[in-house]
Amino acid sequence: MTERLLILLLLMLFAASCGGGDASDTDSSDADSDSDTDSDSDSDSDTDTDTDSDSDSDSDTDTDTDSDSDTDTDTDTDTDSDSDSDPGECAYECLPHCTSWGGTQMEGTCEGNNRCCDGAEPPDTDTDTDTDSDTDTDTDTDTDTDTDTDTDTDTDADSDPVFHIFLLMGQSNMAGYAKANGEDQVTNDRIQMLGYENDCNRQKNQWQPAKPPLHECFQGAIGPGDWFSRTLLEKLPEQDSIGLVPLAFSGEKIATFMQGGSHYNAISEKIGIARQAENGRFEGIIFHQGESDNGDANWPGNVKKLYDQMKSLMEIDYDVPFIAGELLYSGSCAGHNTLVRQVPDQGPNFYFVSAEGLNVDPSDTQWGLHFGHDDTVELGKRYAAKMSEILGW
Repeated sequence: MTERLLILLLLMLFAASCGGGDASDTDSSDADSDSDTDSDSDSDSDTDTDTDSDSDSDSDTDTDTDSDSDTDTDTDTDTDSDSDSDPGECAYECLPHCTSWGGTQMEGTCEGNNRCCDGAEPPDTDTDTDTDSDTDTDTDTDTDTDTDTDTDTDTDADSDPVFHIFLLMGQSNMAGYAKANGEDQVTNDRIQMLGYENDCNRQKNQWQPAKPPLHECFQGAIGPGDWFSRTLLEKLPEQDSIGLVPLAFSGEKIATFMQGGSHYNAISEKIGIARQAENGRFEGIIFHQGESDNGDANWPGNVKKLYDQMKSLMEIDYDVPFIAGELLYSGSCAGHNTLVRQVPDQGPNFYFVSAEGLNVDPSDTQWGLHFGHDDTVELGKRYAAKMSEILGW
């Protein structure tokens, strides 16, 4: 019996040392080894992750873009440019010449013959520095060195001479009706005309001393252009001269002078020749026309169109005076003067001269529309006075 117990104990010891067998299984041997492997690991995996991620990001970014830049654009430009300038004074330059120096005559007054002018560029005229440096050092050391150098650099070259060119446009009263007399025929080399046609001892489209008839050969008539040029010449420096471009066609409407009209090409040809004149400068246009358009309400507007076309032919970038003449106060066309007086409405460089007090030529018994000899001379002088006033001569 004891042997058996010993053997049994040995076997149990051997089993325990070898780790063989499941300890829980030992209960069957009732060895009640009560290993009580109560593996109550109580893992109680109460991880309680409690993901209450109360990150409380409270993204109250509160950018509060109250950019209150308060630009307050109260620019208060207050353009009150105080233009309330004295209308009796000139707000621009006061110059002796204006339009002839490429400027625009403005509202306002200046002293003497000066013009209220914007944008004019005076030429380098008669600087006449006359430095006459007459140093006359006269270091009278009794050697009488008297170095009276008297350089007298009187640059009285008076700048380059100018050939002042005027267009003479219109119908029969510009061409002339009354016969010229002997005094009218006296020429002056400083007044040149561009030949109208090859007769009346003239050469067509050639510059030559001016004398009547300037236009058509009709009875050797005098036109207003003759005494217009003679009167203006008195206002010019001695080295300057005048060029006349006669462009009158008797009995013609204004439309015949314009593009598409029967005389436009001839006008264009003559102006093209005048453009080539040495030292030439276009200065103005005198215009006497209207009998053939008597009472046409479109006539003043056509005057402006004609001027624009002539300016284009002259190829100038400045405005020149355009002066229209009234018709005789007597006769069937007197009413047209209402339209002639509207010419200044066409722009600041448009004017008219009056025919008040001028009379019909006694020999004009057929039409009763043409000025007498002395009246034509007076009309030419009125054109000259107005042109001189405008140009500041």
